[in-house]
Amino acid sequence: MNLNNAEFFACFGTPEQLPENDLPEICFSGRSNVGKSSLINKLLGRKAIARVSSTPGKTTTINFFKAADIYLVDLPGYGYAKVTPKERMRWDSLMNAYFSGRRNIKLCFQLLDARRTLSGDDERMVNFLISRNIPFAVVLTKCDKLNKTELAEKMNYWQALFENTPVFPFSALKGTGKEEILNAIDSYIE
Repeated sequence: MNLNNAEFFACFGTPEQLPENDLPEICFSGRSNVGKSSLINKLLGRKAIARVSSTPGKTTTINFFKAADIYLVDLPGYGYAKVTPKERMRWDSLMNAYFSGRRNIKLCFQLLDARRTLSGDDERMVNFLISRNIPFAVVLTKCDKLNKTELAEKMNYWQALFENTPVFPFSALKGTGKEEILNAIDSYIE
């Protein structure tokens, strides 16, 4: 799938703003600062269509990008971002509205840091996706920060944990995994 002609469509900060669903959606979920925006930029062949920050919690809205008659949806991160309890409640409400609405979600990419182990927040999100019957695949980000032996060990860990789920190693720096992820999007859109 060629996503190079993508454009920013809109961002939505409250449940009431979310648009009616009219196209297939591929969404990206993960903790704050795991690399959702970097992955989207790499898939779209653009350096900054999705805003990237080294400070966790900068994506505070649900951002839609339109490409090839689909939406790529960048969801706010969860986890350790330093935000007020009120803001965290707004995010929760927004995320619940997104997943509870009549969406045409074809696939959710659950991003996990390849260097870590499954956190409680990650496990809750995976269980949420399973409970809602939302198809998902795992993308292991920051793979370039591991040497070959470490990456092999971590791949064994993640693949054992998600034995019936596609697991893609990814590096925004090197582009590792980009084609495999694009192929997965193709297969779920068809």
